[in-house]
Amino acid sequence: MNSIFGKIVVMIICAGMALWGADQAWTAVNSGLGSNLAAAGARGIDAQTLDRRVENLLRNINANADKPITKSEAVEQGIIDQVFQLEKSKIVSLGYANAIGIKPSTDAVVEQLKTVDAFKNPLTGELDLNTYREVLYQNRFTKEEYEQQVSDDLALKTLSEGATAALFPPQVLAGIQALYIGETRDVAWFILDASKAPTPDAPTDEDIRAYYDANLAALEQPERRAIDLLQMSADDFLSKVTVTEQEIATIYEATKSERFSEPDQRTYIELYFADRDTARAAFGLLAGGADPATLPGVLSSETKTGARESIADTALQDAMFGPGKQSGALFGPREVDGRWQVARLVSVQPGAVYPIETVSDVIRGELARERAQVLFYEKLDELDRAIGAGYPLSQIASELGVPVISFEPVDANGMTADGLMMNGLIAAQDAFRGAFQINAGDVSNRFDGEDAVYLTSPRTIIAPSTPEFDTIKDDIRQTLVSQRAASAMKTYTDGIVASIKSGETSLADAAAAADSAVDSTPMPLTRVTAEQSGLPTPAITAIFSGAEGDVYAYPSRAGDKYMVVRLNTITPPSDEALQVLGTRATSSLNQALNEDLQVALQAEIERAIKLKTNPGALDAYKKSIATDQ
Repeated sequence: MNSIFGKIVVMIICAGMALWGADQAWTAVNSGLGSNLAAAGARGIDAQTLDRRVENLLRNINANADKPITKSEAVEQGIIDQVFQLEKSKIVSLGYANAIGIKPSTDAVVEQLKTVDAFKNPLTGELDLNTYREVLYQNRFTKEEYEQQVSDDLALKTLSEGATAALFPPQVLAGIQALYIGETRDVAWFILDASKAPTPDAPTDEDIRAYYDANLAALEQPERRAIDLLQMSADDFLSKVTVTEQEIATIYEATKSERFSEPDQRTYIELYFADRDTARAAFGLLAGGADPATLPGVLSSETKTGARESIADTALQDAMFGPGKQSGALFGPREVDGRWQVARLVSVQPGAVYPIETVSDVIRGELARERAQVLFYEKLDELDRAIGAGYPLSQIASELGVPVISFEPVDANGMTADGLMMNGLIAAQDAFRGAFQINAGDVSNRFDGEDAVYLTSPRTIIAPSTPEFDTIKDDIRQTLVSQRAASAMKTYTDGIVASIKSGETSLADAAAAADSAVDSTPMPLTRVTAEQSGLPTPAITAIFSGAEGDVYAYPSRAGDKYMVVRLNTITPPSDEALQVLGTRATSSLNQALNEDLQVALQAEIERAIKLKTNPGALDAYKKSIATDQ
């Protein structure tokens, strides 16, 4: 311990204890994981790498999200655990690939980089190292990290494709699959009006009382609360801001060419050359001010004029219409269908400017909203102070100058005793839910929605209770009438189905007796065409799992109509049809076998490579997120 080596060892152990806690440090040392949260073979993932994966995922999610997700929220929502599970699966496969010698070459990685449009020079369309480094820097990747990720992806792709290479299903299986796909089933049906069933006996007072006594728990009304809602948004302050005509005119003059005008038209010339060297030479001459008509080696030349949308090629579109593009801007050389393209922007024709009278309301509205938004944020500070002071909701609303909306009693789902949904209250989300966790007169925590903030306060609380028998007697009577009517219609339909299935009556006679008509599909059904037939999904399932002569009945949404369906015949495909279906059957089997082999490959990898994890280190990482934020 007095040696230099011994002191270094102690320092490493102490650092591990400080980072994870003493028990986690010893766990990591004993498991052989080192600083990794998980490892398989020679591959592992540490907290720093996992954190970078999480940040990249959240950056992508938040790019299009109305409300960004923070790391601490990602922990609460289980996103961190999901990312870790994916990374564990990945390092197991990479550990296996490393063990059997699968490693992409440098050339393979470079070729993959060449396919990424973000790394290409906008003029040449080729991989550009400066662009490559800039894009990686913007996305917080080092060159080594990104190239390792590309290499890993190629290794995983090779591993996956290797398992299913040269996959050909046996002909006998293809034949069975073709029979399955091509088999046809002929069906017919009619619509039965079940409301013609015999009317059941009306429930007696004794029946109603018996139902009430047997269903006391089900009849209990949930707790309901009458809730006051404060909803504050920038719209509440629009009437308190002023926008002058001078301000509107100033903004109009400063932005009219970009915002309040027709799209500009641009004239450009496209030149095509036989080879890259000739195109590069022409590009240089054009950059020096040469006339396109004097360029040597031009295969074709075309001058075009149009708006941005007239150019389908996005790269050429950006080169001609991109920000700051002026007459003389060049694009290329770039290979297009075996020829080399060079383009030059000739002139810009600005679009017509809209009169100020037609856009003043737009500018006024935008300015008013911006200023109302400023007032809104100022009021948020007042709101927080009022909440902290413990003011009642009415006083908070009065000081802010916003109204309080009062709702009649609702249950925890936002529904009144009459079955009405109070959507305005439900929009308060957490503040609405919070109203069921506090006492009457208390104020909920503030909830920040997309466009507004919410506070709620229970006005009165109605405890759960079972209504007295006399108050719901009529409702129970109606329920029993509906139940008995539904049961009578089903019994009536079942009797008709049984008589058709037994042969006592035919489908046509049963339809005639019901004042209905027999219908059928124009062509017999196959498993491929059945979904387009319009038949109910349960009917299709029964038809393709039943036998000839089977009869089924399916109710409408209201329950008063039934579709009575009979499976008439089952016909296997002809030899000619089987030949046509062979390709489809083989393709279908290929996909199924591919999926099975992928599952088998993953199972084999997990048996061959042992995954080691350090749950304590993962917990420490998640706790560090909460501490940092």
